[in-house]
Amino acid sequence: MTDTTALIDESGRAQEPLRLAVTLDDPFMWRGAGFPPGYDPDIVLGRLCDAFEQYRVPEVYAFTSTAPVEDHPDWLSALDHWTDRGHHVAAHTHSHASLNWTDAASYVADLDRNVDILEPWLAKAPTRYFRYAFDMWGDTRDKTDHVQAHLVRRGLLPAPITHWFYDVQFLVAYLRTLVTGDTEAAAWVRRRFAETAVDALRNQAAAAQEVFGRQPPHIALIHGTPIAADAYAEVLAAYAAVGVQFVTLEEAMSDPANQIVPPTVTRYFRNSTQKWAEHAGIGVADTPPRILNEVQRCCPVEGMTESDLLGPALVAAAQAVGSEPVTTDLDWNPAVDA
Repeated sequence: MTDTTALIDESGRAQEPLRLAVTLDDPFMWRGAGFPPGYDPDIVLGRLCDAFEQYRVPEVYAFTSTAPVEDHPDWLSALDHWTDRGHHVAAHTHSHASLNWTDAASYVADLDRNVDILEPWLAKAPTRYFRYAFDMWGDTRDKTDHVQAHLVRRGLLPAPITHWFYDVQFLVAYLRTLVTGDTEAAAWVRRRFAETAVDALRNQAAAAQEVFGRQPPHIALIHGTPIAADAYAEVLAAYAAVGVQFVTLEEAMSDPANQIVPPTVTRYFRNSTQKWAEHAGIGVADTPPRILNEVQRCCPVEGMTESDLLGPALVAAAQAVGSEPVTTDLDWNPAVDA
């Protein structure tokens, strides 16, 4: 069970409030992994906006991959409703392929397609942000440099992630509970979702403190999924209970820890905190969270494993940029319990 007392430092003294900018990825989910009955982008974003309003989370940027709107062009209207409620839109590639899986030129072309579709909403945002798909900045420095130079030409600022809790890994189990109508299992998944979010924030904040000798503002990730629609309010409540102060992405990005690219190159699934920690030779506790083993076993349904439900989206994304997914890059599951 998550401890909901205030975050404390090593001496046991209460820390200053941890500043957290909430950001959203993929409000249209992914081509090949769509919404179940009863959910669509308008419903999911509407519920998230309600949660943000309740907990006074300001000006959330939606980093939006756009391949799904090829099949559902009407979904773009959800971005109007999102911005009408005081939030913003940012770029995130069209196909949501990892830069690792393709050459820089193909990635940039995919990025440009995304920007062209989103330009009406990007133009309204205070800052023109971009986020690499999977927060993967490339498996070679040359690739990263090529894309970074292109971002400068397009007037886009890359925004990293410093705190995540593997929320998509909860999605698959939650979809199974919806299909089976198992309300008890669904409630269990939602509880673990919120508990894991706070535990992950503690662990990643502890690593950041050790790396930097101070606590920069963090940039949180949530995806535009059914479980986020139904349970992210509980996550925000849990964050608030431990003294988190919600801030804008602009405030978080004003800190050098979030502006400077970590001096490491990796092809694996790592956020910025993890990259800085690996560079410093510091571990991040319980990452990926061990609870995911239990989550994966929850409410089994034939044909509804993570590979069954998310695998087609990975293939579609990679093939859109002329490649195939390298699934070993996505080491987002913990070691299997003995």
